[in-house]
Amino acid sequence: MYFIKKLKWLMLACILTSVSAQVSAHVLKNTTAQVILRDGQVEVKVLTNAEHLISALQSEQAWLMGDIDKLMPTNLSAEQQEGFVKNALKQKTSLRVNQQVIVFERVAFTTSNNEAHDLEIVFQAKHTFTTVDELAISFPKSLGAVHASFVKPQYKLLGAGDTAKVKF
Repeated sequence: MYFIKKLKWLMLACILTSVSAQVSAHVLKNTTAQVILRDGQVEVKVLTNAEHLISALQSEQAWLMGDIDKLMPTNLSAEQQEGFVKNALKQKTSLRVNQQVIVFERVAFTTSNNEAHDLEIVFQAKHTFTTVDELAISFPKSLGAVHASFVKPQYKLLGAGDTAKVKF
């Protein structure tokens, strides 16, 4: 009887451990990006871990391997650090629309309440194409692996009670 009771507790512990491991596996720790293509504009929202990014930008090994152009000094103020990161990411993030290089005009930072990603970086660029057939983007190695999604919104004005029909 004692052996069966102990075996039940052991099985329960194994099940709970298995469930908790599966639940924690759903927290995505890699950098994520959402590329939004609008009429005349491209917006890229990147969610990442600030500590990991700063560590990568201060890595002498990354600099020696050519992954970063310049080492981030360790004694920067918060404002100087933000400027350094913005510049480094802007230089190494490459965007092409219809095989034409597009320069990011604006880079903005906000903090995120996401558990795995505490930094949101938003890149904005303008383009003059009436039709976009191809978009290519590459991110700096300092961001690590990036899970990217690509969105092209379709806009419609709906009158009261109207139905929108959208083809994908």
